[in-house]
Amino acid sequence: MILPFARRALPRAMRPLRFALLASALAAFLAPMTVAPAQAQCGVGDITDDGQVDSADLAVMLGDWETESEASDLSGDGIVDAEDLATLLGHWGPVVVETGSFPAQWIWGSPNCATDPVIQVHAYNANTYILRQSICTNFEGPFIYLFFGENKVLMQDTGASNVPLYNTVKAIIDQWLAARGQASIQLIVSHSHAHGDHIFNDAQFIGKPNTTVVGTTQTAVKNFFGIVTWPTQIVDYDLGGRVVQVIPLPGHQTAHVAIYDEQTGFLLTGDTLYPGRLYISNWSQYKASIQRLVDFTADKALCHVMGTHIEMSNVPGVDFPIGSNSHPNEHPLQLGREHLIELNEACIAMGNTPVYEVHDDFIIFPLVFANGGAEGGGSDDAVDKPCCERPKTVFDLARMRGLKR
Repeated sequence: MILPFARRALPRAMRPLRFALLASALAAFLAPMTVAPAQAQCGVGDITDDGQVDSADLAVMLGDWETESEASDLSGDGIVDAEDLATLLGHWGPVVVETGSFPAQWIWGSPNCATDPVIQVHAYNANTYILRQSICTNFEGPFIYLFFGENKVLMQDTGASNVPLYNTVKAIIDQWLAARGQASIQLIVSHSHAHGDHIFNDAQFIGKPNTTVVGTTQTAVKNFFGIVTWPTQIVDYDLGGRVVQVIPLPGHQTAHVAIYDEQTGFLLTGDTLYPGRLYISNWSQYKASIQRLVDFTADKALCHVMGTHIEMSNVPGVDFPIGSNSHPNEHPLQLGREHLIELNEACIAMGNTPVYEVHDDFIIFPLVFANGGAEGGGSDDAVDKPCCERPKTVFDLARMRGLKR
């Protein structure tokens, strides 16, 4: 495709016509093509915001060519160029998910503890919320998710220490109900996995009206979601007009699950994949889980891979010290399928011998007994050994690492 647009030979007044004609020609060329769902029609390239990436968006981009237009600069590198055009063409077609937005910045701790909220509430869109517990309350700074359907709202995780989570969530639900003139909705409190920094505030929800708290053992998770064959069976869970898929994901912890939401294109991966230190307690199970996610997402609209922590800075390969209550210049929360593939390829390359390995956006972090007989993450309700808990101090980190950085 030749695009260095003969703009040199055309008077300025004729450029809009040229761009319109070129856009029409390209649109006709692309019309017979189909875009695989794996290319995730997530709103990228929909410059006109009409639910389609089409000739109208192409015309706008060509009109913005070699300018600093933020709308057309899809790569964010400060110039509208061939990279942006390739991105737009790669997302050609209808937008198939409900898009949303992320905050300009998540609360990141000290020195803002006096002014930051204890829990940051962000509406990604009208039916999807992301909460972050302040790092000032607990260095883990975990993220919590709310997916609203018509008659159920699925909540993943309850945080790392005593914060007013129930009251915060109830206020979100009450506001959502009021906006729709709806009397009630059932709250389902589930968990990415059973570690303490994800289940701490379960007690705030137990016994509350219209609320079900899912147990944290592997058996409890299997029974609630109807998983018969663990960990290979992937099941649907209907929230009412919004079906999510529950994917067993042992390796970090025995009862770990992922959640795929077709409505937003979100894949919630808990502590299995996020911008941080990926602590692995059972290597063989972890490898299989990552491969299963890669296979599962091959034909899915996957817009964002969403974990439960941020431990990486925006400097490639540099993580914040464990226990730090300050994360200036944090890595974005959201990752992509390319990171999942990168992780899978690294796991395959390691074979049966996992090693500590730093990547730009995450760190593969096998624990001491990750390939030995004392692995956590076994069948049924096996309890993770002390070796396999997330380290809570720098001394735990040194003890568990058993490896040099």
